Amino acid sequence: MKIGIYCTVSSRELHIALATLHFAEVCEHVFNIAILITDGEPVNPRNISEKITVYSRDFGAGYDLSIADGGYDQIAARNFLIDILSDTDADWLMMHDADDVYLYEFYRFISEECNAVDAVTCSCITVRPGPELCVPQAKKQHVQGRTLYDPHTRIWKKKLGLRFKKSEGVEQHFVNHSRHCGVFFPRELHILSIDGLYHFHLHALFNKRHSDKIANYARLDCIFPENIGHFLKTNSWLFS
Repeated sequence: MKIGIYCTVSSRELHIALATLHFAEVCEHVFNIAILITDGEPVNPRNISEKITVYSRDFGAGYDLSIADGGYDQIAARNFLIDILSDTDADWLMMHDADDVYLYEFYRFISEECNAVDAVTCSCITVRPGPELCVPQAKKQHVQGRTLYDPHTRIWKKKLGLRFKKSEGVEQHFVNHSRHCGVFFPRELHILSIDGLYHFHLHALFNKRHSDKIANYARLDCIFPENIGHFLKTNSWLFS
């Protein structure tokens, strides 16, 4: 089964998305990758490679403003790409952040062994300077008999027709209602939770917000995945 990936990104972080998604496109199970520059002028789509297409639209900028006042409309931006991939032959829709990387084994597993499920959840492992792997103990969960850390459900079948929506009650905390938006899965869906190390978040390597919290995460005492290490070494210029 074919995987389609979508990624929304600001113009200043496009170079990060291109690096991580060039890494993803090498996998034979990834067929379409759509990147949206969310603060750009509308232009014709650009084919960066056989699999990667870059789109540009102005969906506003920043979470400090409401959407009506020019703030970033994250919901509309993500759904824009989902609509595009829905017109392709992808069987699975997968959301990537610009600073996400996945083991190729994850794509293979989804494509070859998940025909009977609707969506897949796995741990999100943080990479911090060193590099070393770490996880937030406060977000440790036991799901379907497995131990997951900061679990994310980022991939589901296209045929479900799911779209991002405003999170319930978000307006009580943020002026921008598209912040922390999500996809809402009906109870009857079969969502598979898998343990193991597949999804790696590079947030801390860019010294973004929450880096102070990540410094206190629990270190994972495990073998650093070889191809993730290779990606970090090859793309060391990203983190300088």
